[in-house]
Amino acid sequence: MNSKLKFAIIAAVAVFLVGCASVGNNFDDSKVTQIKKGDTTEIDLVARFGQPTQRSINSEGQTIPMWTYHESEVKGESFIPYAGAFMGGNRNRNKTLTVTLADGKVASYNYSGGGMETRGTKQDVPKK
Repeated sequence: MNSKLKFAIIAAVAVFLVGCASVGNNFDDSKVTQIKKGDTTEIDLVARFGQPTQRSINSEGQTIPMWTYHESEVKGESFIPYAGAFMGGNRNRNKTLTVTLADGKVASYNYSGGGMETRGTKQDVPKK
């Protein structure tokens, strides 16, 4: 097999290869606006967002459930020899919902979310 054909096959396969990893449960962040302070219960939250990824109790004895999700996807172009260093990269997406419950109902909540796309595949340790 000549090197041009081999390169073309590898490049074609690499375009279809995409690595993806996620942590947490992907919850529907469009439902955050349905949370009502003093009205929404923990049962309502679990019905909307699923089981929280973490639970804690603050110094006032309030329960704090938290939903987190992180997704990272390597762009398929990253696997193309030579060109991948320029065309490749990854996409990241994060979202976190933290709720404070008092007497079984929402006292406050905070939602944050966003994403980032990086280009290139070079990773290096910073020099001191």
